[in-house]
Amino acid sequence: MSNKRRTILKGGAAMAAVSLLPASALAQNPRRDGASLDLPTHLLHETMIDFFEGKGYTLVDHQPIVTGNESFNGGLRYDDTEIDTQRGQMAVQPCARIEDIDKKGDPEVLPLFHIFYVRSPKDMAPAGSLSMVLEFLVDVAGLEQDRFAFVTTTAFESLLPVLEEHGFDPEGQVIYRQRDEAMAAGDGSGYFRYPGNPDALPFPTVGFYYRTGSNVAAPTAYPLPAGWTEIGEASTDDSVSLGFGLGTERVGYAQSGEIPSWRERLFLLYQQIDRRNPDNPPSGRELFSRG
Repeated sequence: MSNKRRTILKGGAAMAAVSLLPASALAQNPRRDGASLDLPTHLLHETMIDFFEGKGYTLVDHQPIVTGNESFNGGLRYDDTEIDTQRGQMAVQPCARIEDIDKKGDPEVLPLFHIFYVRSPKDMAPAGSLSMVLEFLVDVAGLEQDRFAFVTTTAFESLLPVLEEHGFDPEGQVIYRQRDEAMAAGDGSGYFRYPGNPDALPFPTVGFYYRTGSNVAAPTAYPLPAGWTEIGEASTDDSVSLGFGLGTERVGYAQSGEIPSWRERLFLLYQQIDRRNPDNPPSGRELFSRG
């Protein structure tokens, strides 16, 4: 990765002005995400892909945002892991949440967004996966260690040395939840359960939060106060192949304090839907257009 690209990403203010990505840029990068119509998100995806390719991961195509299942989420891809990836692979998945349309102005919600998924190789323990994502977030994305909080359960305690190795304070920055509460919620802050699949078993995770607000109190319990934004989560169990997932627009928000406009998010959704399903759009397209 070039030093110039790293400078762009670590200088958050340089990313504040959101602009649409020229079509020519998409055509020149067919193997990249090809779905981020705003330039800052596209550059962030490029940098993520470059970094993890350097770690030996292979990029694969994301699943289409249209699922064909009208009974759930308006036929649109929810942020689950129905991505056809294997261990050692990564994907940039566009997602939508019908339930969050009325919160479209809240940068901590984002009803239209991307998840950058990475699946750990068979020989990589959770400690190695956690170390890699922290390396990216701090050394490449330029996020500050003292603005992080980690939400999990006591099952995470064996991984506390990884936080220390990357300059974090486990005693002051880790928030613990009761195991049963976290399992029942399945929201990724302690345990995760695939949305839309009531039969899925929850698996242990740690949620990454970042202080995006000013004059925000340090968290002492979950849920965290306003001004703390969840930017991703990582699995903490050897039996789970999902290494971690990052909300890329949220990582960009943590960097710059800016998010792509609602117009740009809708443009992304329509471009994805109309390219693949022009004659039979899912009901979610109409729901978003009303929002």
